[in-house]
Order: sequence, then C-alpha cells, then structure tokens
Amino acid sequence: MRTLTSQDLAAVARVHLRAFPSSALTRLSGGAVRRYYEWQLSGPHEVTALGAFDRDALAGFCFGGVFRGALAGFLRKNRAFLVWRVATRPWLLGNAIVRDRAAVAFRSLSKRWRRPRRSARAAAEPSPPTFGVLSIAVDPPYQGHGVGRLLMGAAEAAARRSGFGMMRLTVDPSNVQGIGFYTSLQWQKLDTGARWNGTMQKTLIDNRAMSS
Repeated sequence: MRTLTSQDLAAVARVHLRAFPSSALTRLSGGAVRRYYEWQLSGPHEVTALGAFDRDALAGFCFGGVFRGALAGFLRKNRAFLVWRVATRPWLLGNAIVRDRAAVAFRSLSKRWRRPRRSARAAAEPSPPTFGVLSIAVDPPYQGHGVGRLLMGAAEAAARRSGFGMMRLTVDPSNVQGIGFYTSLQWQKLDTGARWNGTMQKTLIDNRAMSS
C-alpha cells in the first residue's frame, strides 16, 4: 500500500476501465479516465490517493479526502477534449448511462455558476469536517481477496489521522453487492427524508467519548 502519484495514472486508468466497463467515463475513452484522475490529483483538493499493489501491479485504488469541484472542475479543464470525444462518437448520447451522467455534469456546472448565498447562521455554524470517498476500484482478478477492505481501512486510517469526524460516499442504489460491502464495514445509509439517493456515511468520532 502506498500513496499514488502522477506516475501511476496510466495504471489507475487501466484498473478503472476494467472495474467499471459500463461507466460513462469508460465509454468516453481511457484518455478521459486518465484526465479525470489527473484532475483529482492536481486540482485544489485535499486528496488522499491510495494504491494497493501486488509487487509492481496495481490491484486497486481509492481516492478520498476533500474535493473542490471534483466533477465541475474536471469538466471545465477538459471541456474541449470532452466535446471532441462526444462529437466524434455521437452514438454515446444514445446511451442511457452517458445521458444520465451528462445531466449530472450539467447540474454540477450550473451549481458552480449559481453559488447560493450562505445565511448568517450557516456561516456561524460550519458543518463538521467530512472525508469523502470519491472513488474505489479493484482490478477484477483481485476482487474477492480483501483488497477493497484493505483500501477502505487505509482510507479510514488516513481520515482519522487528519482529524475528520465523518466519512461519506455515494453508491448506486441498485448496487446490492456494493451496499452490502459498505454495510459490513459499519457504513450506514444517510436518510435524506425522501427516496434514498445512495449516500452512505460512517462516523469516526464517538460523541460519548467527546462529552466525557
């Protein structure tokens, strides 16, 4: 296990392509995948990028931390490249997954352009620090061998060392296997009061210990 650098981006892209063959990012191209993770390493984030290796082979990775424009920033930085990819592959827009992710991307950019004003109360009461798990992937030949647990454990340890009180991630609500995996690690579904959107969280600070 070690921290990933820009030198590992090609391996990260390969694992992503094999682990998520149907994702919108994969359908755009391996180049798009690499650019996405390059932005997560180089953007204005507080990123913890971890890789689990079998000798020199990357078996899996996890990107976590505090991200500022993980999607919107990637889109802005690579808009010419992404427009070209879609223009040269118009059939992509006929794919439901790509259309859904395109809608999410548009909303992300719209929110960036329309920053709501924070109320005085919200400014006075900042939300507790949250360590977000942006992406975790395990190369298929290594799946089922504990690599995912190893990565999540390392990410949690990094979050605790940095003083985070909460971890959060988003999983596809239809991904029963993924939800079961996170639940086994004591993650809980975040109740939004409406239809669950796939957000899960794990508390790292015991409130009872803090009050004693």
